[in-house]
Amino acid sequence: MYNLEQSSNEQKTDKQIMTARENVASRLSKLMLSNSNSNSNSNSNGSSNSNSINGSSAATTAATMSMVQSPTSPGEQSELNQLKRDADPQFSRFADYFVICGLDLDTGLEPDRFAGDNLHCSPLDRAYKSKPLAHYPENVPWNPFDAHGICMLSLPQGLRFRTQKHNIEPKFHSFATTREDGKRCYGFSLVFYEEIRNRNICGAIHTLQSMFITELSNGQQTHSLSRIKQDGPVSRSLPRHFKVAGQAPQSAQSYYDISKDKLYVAKSISLICQAPYAFAAELFLKNLYRCLPRQPGAGISLESYVYNILYEVMLPQPGKSIRIYLPPTEPHLPAIALILQRPALATELPLLDFPLRLLFSYLGVECVIQLLTCVLLESQVLLRSTDYQRLMIVGESITSLLFPFIWPHVYAPILPAALHHFLDAPVPFVMGLHAGCEAAHKIGSEAALCFVDIDKKHIQLPEELPVFPHKMDFMAEIISVLDKFEIERDRAQEPSLKNGYSMRGGADAMISSCTLPNGVQAARRSKERFQQLQETVYTLSNSGGGGSPSQMPGVDYQPLVAHPSKIDHVPRIADFLRRKGGMRAAQAGGGSPVGSPTLSLSSSPVGIYQDVDAVDSTLPPSRMGSLSRRAEKPILSAVEQYYQDLRINNSLREIFLNRFVHMFHAYEYFVIYPNQAKDEWLSNRETLQNFDKSSFLSDQPEHHRAFLSRFLESQMFATLIDNKILAMWEPQPDEQLQLFDQRIKLLRRRHGENMICATSYEPCVLSQDSQQCFEKRLNCIDIEVTPPSEILSNRAAYFRSFPLLEKGVLNQECASSNYN
Repeated sequence: MYNLEQSSNEQKTDKQIMTARENVASRLSKLMLSNSNSNSNSNSNGSSNSNSINGSSAATTAATMSMVQSPTSPGEQSELNQLKRDADPQFSRFADYFVICGLDLDTGLEPDRFAGDNLHCSPLDRAYKSKPLAHYPENVPWNPFDAHGICMLSLPQGLRFRTQKHNIEPKFHSFATTREDGKRCYGFSLVFYEEIRNRNICGAIHTLQSMFITELSNGQQTHSLSRIKQDGPVSRSLPRHFKVAGQAPQSAQSYYDISKDKLYVAKSISLICQAPYAFAAELFLKNLYRCLPRQPGAGISLESYVYNILYEVMLPQPGKSIRIYLPPTEPHLPAIALILQRPALATELPLLDFPLRLLFSYLGVECVIQLLTCVLLESQVLLRSTDYQRLMIVGESITSLLFPFIWPHVYAPILPAALHHFLDAPVPFVMGLHAGCEAAHKIGSEAALCFVDIDKKHIQLPEELPVFPHKMDFMAEIISVLDKFEIERDRAQEPSLKNGYSMRGGADAMISSCTLPNGVQAARRSKERFQQLQETVYTLSNSGGGGSPSQMPGVDYQPLVAHPSKIDHVPRIADFLRRKGGMRAAQAGGGSPVGSPTLSLSSSPVGIYQDVDAVDSTLPPSRMGSLSRRAEKPILSAVEQYYQDLRINNSLREIFLNRFVHMFHAYEYFVIYPNQAKDEWLSNRETLQNFDKSSFLSDQPEHHRAFLSRFLESQMFATLIDNKILAMWEPQPDEQLQLFDQRIKLLRRRHGENMICATSYEPCVLSQDSQQCFEKRLNCIDIEVTPPSEILSNRAAYFRSFPLLEKGVLNQECASSNYN
């Protein structure tokens, strides 16, 4: 992995940089909005004329949009350019580099020495050395270009050759690197295959293929494969099913016939960014590849799209949003509009652009909670999948759910072959391995390893892993939100829940039943709270009239999909309503809606019927209408699904933050504040005790202490306490700590300042506020970037492969770039 050094610009303090950025952003935003209003008025006056024009090309339309949306005053244009120059590009640019990696025809074929001994493989199964063919711009001061590191992660399997018999569809993946200061840098890569027309390369592969067949027929290769399979490097520290074997050719796909087959080679186009806007980067790269002119036609040059993303697209400021334009799916179509938003510092959770719904679809709820427990206790976590993007999604998602804690150890969700020696480090890590790679090194003790096979939905846990506090109720709350958003997943992996508890048996169910009241007790204790939950989660209908649940002859359970922030103990309420309503109706001879009060809710924790056809005839009209609407769920576009994913992310992340707030709501009472100066404390803090762990644990429920006692020893918790102590001397404390303390204050405001230990489970009730902030940013755009427009005077009519771009226009920013 490559490290990114700090530039001289980063010698400024963070406070000075943020102040400068806020001033620039404020001036820029005001100017942009004023220009937008004036331009929209002029555009509306001339709309009748523009609508009457038919047959104009897409390029003309794009140019017209650029002219309409650009500032009309030369003075305003000059001020815009000055604002762009004043803004620190390290924090304002969407992307630092656009990179093309692949086969260098000048150097020819070179074996990838980091891929290990692969001579036992067919030439089509071997990895060859790839090189960066071009990158734009040449260099940026705050992020020096590392050719080897970027190329290694853009093509993590090395340079591969394929024929028409293989699947050569383009594939997208993300990757992350960690800088020396602990901050992450993100990359996004699209890997595709192009036909090789160079006779020398085709001849070289054909020669290697002939040599391989000769060795195989002479028995030399068979002996080599046999030796590898029997005596190959299989680490005892790896799971039993995670073994290394020789990759013997199994089909004709592994052979290349120069007289019959077309030869293809891998190539990648990548964006290197400071912020992880994964969806925008994926949409840009995929559509840029689709816009490659393979025949003469309408459209603008590739350089125009790349210039726009490098120099004209800004990152939104905290608490702001920006509309950008990305390449279309076809060259003749207009650019695709996309809104990027950024949460406000200290009041909202940090940006997460990767969809959490996929994490739960890949692994299931229980597996996610187990994985989270392992990460919190700083175990060695090894992810495995055949898809690099799955590795990245799981790695980014699970580390984001740690908030307010931050993973401080080795983090490599995609571990290239050149870095497999990292697995030997006796330290906590989160790493991802492609299922097809050969991991020949030991990775530590199996007892401390958490191994997750994402494709098989399988997790191997470390020995003596404690149970996460309130695990079953935590899972029930997550399941209710997933069902509200209709997230497709394998429900067989989820526990069967009743009254909010697992029906599998075991210690966790016993623990929950000892500490949590059931639905009836909760209703007796707080009638008002129960009625609120009842109204939020379920709509009760009575064909004979109104009344309370206990008075109804029959109860219709209808999941309410209106709001994610008011989901509470759904299974517990459902069981109460079933016993109070459905069973009485059965005793009266009426029966339940599906013939059995247990059948209606046992298969799903929120009462969604699994076999709709079997119960349609017995359902009341209101219930049939609900199921009909569910069956007619509209299909979202990619952009709409992206916005929906951000809403789902917010709802789920607030649930996880709510858990940590309840677990550590009294933590500051046990912080041991120093009585010396800051410099003296910093020099001795490794030897000082900063938190009274024994007193804190004595106030916790006994069945939670096993987890908490280990977590209090983690580096993540120690860092939080250090930041809390440093806040005494810092004028602006850490933003994540500020948000965490703010949520704790809100909790105390609801329960009283003398609240010490919460023995019962309380679900999240605060996601609505952050959701409203997101919707406001989505509907009220602060800045709009001008759509891409042609920057080349002459462009090539078409290309047979993805070309190297014009360096002259991409290596520096022009002074005429416009914002709106």
